[in-house]
Amino acid sequence: MNALMTSTIPPPTPLPSQALSGVVARSRLYTVFLEFLRPWIERVADDPSAVKDIAQKLLGDTRFLYLLIMLSQDMMLRVSEDELRNIYKTVYNRFREIGIDLEDSIEIMIEHDLWKLHQIKKNFNNFISIYIDFAVKNPEDTYRYAVILTALMLLLITSIETEPREKLKLMADEIKRLANELELYTLTLMIALEKNDEENKVVATAKNLEELKKALEIE
Repeated sequence: MNALMTSTIPPPTPLPSQALSGVVARSRLYTVFLEFLRPWIERVADDPSAVKDIAQKLLGDTRFLYLLIMLSQDMMLRVSEDELRNIYKTVYNRFREIGIDLEDSIEIMIEHDLWKLHQIKKNFNNFISIYIDFAVKNPEDTYRYAVILTALMLLLITSIETEPREKLKLMADEIKRLANELELYTLTLMIALEKNDEENKVVATAKNLEELKKALEIE
């Protein structure tokens, strides 16, 4: 990772489900975003294991970042908790149809999205403050968080927008792995936002997410 990338704070990352809100109501903005992503969606469908590499390339593309930020702002204003759950239900059913159980991973993503949505709508100043503080102190972890969210978004869109039934098992494996990584970031941000001195001490002294995971005894 180059010095420029690790020294900058990634732009606001979307809820992984936000781009999928087009399943419910296709906006012009979502259509433009989807058309931009089409070649990348096809690459994810061909090789789901490459999704993190693809996400990193996209995060270095100015047009992608612009469209992502615009879509995130639009969806943040319009998405409700019920709609968010319904979006994920669509994804869950897509995999369940061929016998793949993503219940645990879906729950992890819903928990992350609902918490983030609530903080942005009800506790914006404090949330942005802890996010910036985390990003400044942990630029590499913050970048990986952005990659995880972008990769999950790509996998969710690909699972809905294409018909790679033979690749859904591989996509499910990637979703499960990335969701497990996302869970640790969700916990990290939650703890940072809480005013618990002992937990905040763990966050402050851990040098990286692996140390935090060990300190909190997360399996």
